[in-house]
Amino acid sequence: MSVIVPLFNVEEFIETTLNGLLHQTLQEVEFLLIDDGSTDATYDIALKYAETHPRLKVIRQENNGPAAARNRGLKLARGQFICFVDSDDILVEDALENMYNAALEHDAQIVTGTTLRFNDKRTWSIPTYVRYSVQKPGLKHIDTNPELFYALGPCAKLYKKELVENLYFPEHIRLGEDQPFTLFAYTHAERIYTVDETVYYYRFREGQTKSLTQRALAEPQRVFDDLFNMMLAARDILHSNANLFGYYIRRVMQTDVLPRFRAALRSNDSDVQKAALHAIIGRVQALNRKDFSKAPFFHTYMILGTIYLSRYLKSENYGLAWKLIRTTFANMQIGNYGCFVQTVWPPAKNRVKRIMNKLKTRIENAVLRKLVFPVSKRFLPLRRHKVIFASNRNTRLEGNLDIIYHQVTEHYSAWTPLVYTKEQRSFREKFKQYYHLATAKLIVLDDYYYQLYGLHPRPDSDVVQTWHGCGAFKKFGLSASGSADSNSPEFERRAHSSYTKVITSSSSVVPHYAEAFGIDERKVMPLGVAKTDRLLNEDAVEKAKAEFFTEYPNLLGKKIILYAPTFRGKPAQRRGYKIQLNLEEMRDRLGDDFAVILKLHPMVQQSMSAFYDLGDFVVDLSSVSDITDLLMVADVLVTDYSSLVFDYSLLKRPIVFYAYDLDEYLSERGFYYDYRDFVPGPISTTTTELVDDILQERYSVERVQQFAQYFFEHQDGKSTERFLEYFLGPMPNQAKLVEEAEKPYVLAKTN
Repeated sequence: MSVIVPLFNVEEFIETTLNGLLHQTLQEVEFLLIDDGSTDATYDIALKYAETHPRLKVIRQENNGPAAARNRGLKLARGQFICFVDSDDILVEDALENMYNAALEHDAQIVTGTTLRFNDKRTWSIPTYVRYSVQKPGLKHIDTNPELFYALGPCAKLYKKELVENLYFPEHIRLGEDQPFTLFAYTHAERIYTVDETVYYYRFREGQTKSLTQRALAEPQRVFDDLFNMMLAARDILHSNANLFGYYIRRVMQTDVLPRFRAALRSNDSDVQKAALHAIIGRVQALNRKDFSKAPFFHTYMILGTIYLSRYLKSENYGLAWKLIRTTFANMQIGNYGCFVQTVWPPAKNRVKRIMNKLKTRIENAVLRKLVFPVSKRFLPLRRHKVIFASNRNTRLEGNLDIIYHQVTEHYSAWTPLVYTKEQRSFREKFKQYYHLATAKLIVLDDYYYQLYGLHPRPDSDVVQTWHGCGAFKKFGLSASGSADSNSPEFERRAHSSYTKVITSSSSVVPHYAEAFGIDERKVMPLGVAKTDRLLNEDAVEKAKAEFFTEYPNLLGKKIILYAPTFRGKPAQRRGYKIQLNLEEMRDRLGDDFAVILKLHPMVQQSMSAFYDLGDFVVDLSSVSDITDLLMVADVLVTDYSSLVFDYSLLKRPIVFYAYDLDEYLSERGFYYDYRDFVPGPISTTTTELVDDILQERYSVERVQQFAQYFFEHQDGKSTERFLEYFLGPMPNQAKLVEEAEKPYVLAKTN
């Protein structure tokens, strides 16, 4: 196998890249380091490494660009497979072995895997890869998987040498020179395979986006010449497949051409705008009408993009923009006009529809929030026995609200409980909802509730936040302001402004909740968390175990490991989240005495069951809405930064922390306590360490007990009772709380 690495002025990064290559688990590899005329210490560093590592071969040439350097490597490569690595990136240590084995097993001409971006602070998924499912594992072909066009870089791929024999990178193109090479490889490969492993880390240098923009501003003629030459080269490769060519052009216009065109037109520099417009007009005029006749999105995007971006133009450049539009129209064939109309009309219609819906929603909200709520609050009587349970977390009540609701229906017949959960409502239903919110004696929440943002209850009623998590672990609310994954302080203050009381598990966390919600500490009440009552009820625990093993009898007698990680990043990253545990290694080392239950966070939409076929060793129960029963069943909890650690500590069982990305997560969220000193169990960063911690029982149950004692002031199973007696008064006839009432919900309705 041959790995080709073009080098140019990367003295700051080259050692990290070379160390990644030298630690590859596949040994029969030659590394061709092609120095493209570096003027810093890059060449000397590479030579020094080569002196002690004979697999490294350093070749130097005059500066001719990355295409020429890669071509030099292709001519020298002796391996049966070729892999490209950029000189500031990192190849995962088992990447070559994983891709090579997949190539042999699936007879694939190209093998790739997951690529992640990274910088000095964090690692993240590539948004376009997530959006278009580029890295979905399995066997592929470009005809059925055109989404591969969104991964046209030559790196993070293993090519069979016979596929790219006598294929070279176009050296006359400096921007996008890699796309024709990868396009040719994709279109000539009979079998492309994506492994379900991370293989490559792509370094995102500070200021990288800015530098790309600066080049578009400094050299617009050169930039757009390269891009058009790149598209014409793609046309020659894809000429026999109109659908693929059209898909490719759409992708290039979206991600390569229009972003740079936008940078030039938004520069506020008349000369830069003029140069960019002249460059594109000249290239469009030089096109043959047949060149892009099979890619109508070129004309559509060019025209619509110019119209949209014309608002940034200096007045003296309006004429050039109009000339570009006319020139593009003139280049269109008759068949392309239909595509233009079909492209323009649906989004225009949808935009009008969205605007009207948005206007309607604003009007409705104004009526509800500025009229219905305040008028009902001021002029209508308080309904002293009306309690509302409100949550947007799900279509049914869960956790604290579920427990409290059932006890109200069981023991407080004089009270009318109303339920508002996540569902679509007509304006009439919303009208009644705001009437109830304004006239209820008690409103019980468990999370953010946008219907009450900025609204304040009447003085003789309560809005009580029971919060869905126990204790204080990850910073949230106002405490998280300034972190990467946070809202603005203004938003947080408005979101929590309606609370009159907040319920917590212990006095020790009162200051944290007061800070998070911007509320006086005297209004934060350590009554205990209702949902934990079942965890402290031995009969309930035994019942949960019996029901679980009745449903999963094949797990009876095994030691159950519950793996419940929290979410990471923004919504797109959460959807694309992949667990970093090597479940195959866990199965091989733990054997038949153990089983793993997977429970991903509700914000993570991806199920793991499709990716692991490990028999009875792994059971994916991510779809289970209430994790309490799973906590009762588990013998060991494996988590990372989840507040479940508080709930589980009440069971006084072992906890192991798998925090493989601790530093990145710290920069994203932050904690109330020092993580390493705070957690009541060993911290693992690899699967091997985690299995060792479990097998060698490095955890301390005594430490878990101390942890629970600090964060739970009450461990008597009466948190729900305390809540009810404080807000609703003593129970009629001092009736005793039952474990759980199995009754259907009462939908919201007037008395």
